[in-house]
Amino acid sequence: MSEAPTQEQVVEAARSLGADFSRDDVAKKLDVEISVMRPSWKAAKESGQFEKVKSADDKRLFTLKA
Repeated sequence: MSEAPTQEQVVEAARSLGADFSRDDVAKKLDVEISVMRPSWKAAKESGQFEKVKSADDKRLFTLKA
């Protein structure tokens, strides 16, 4: 993917990863750098679509809100 992903693409990629995921997991799924995905990730998080569930090994993990 050469362009920045949309908020919907970020959410769909997260949904395909299962229960807990990190920003890095989603970026890899979309084949983009985290910095490219950041605006869409932030929009999804601020709209309440993602919820932080825990931090593990310096990695913040999120889940999709129902």
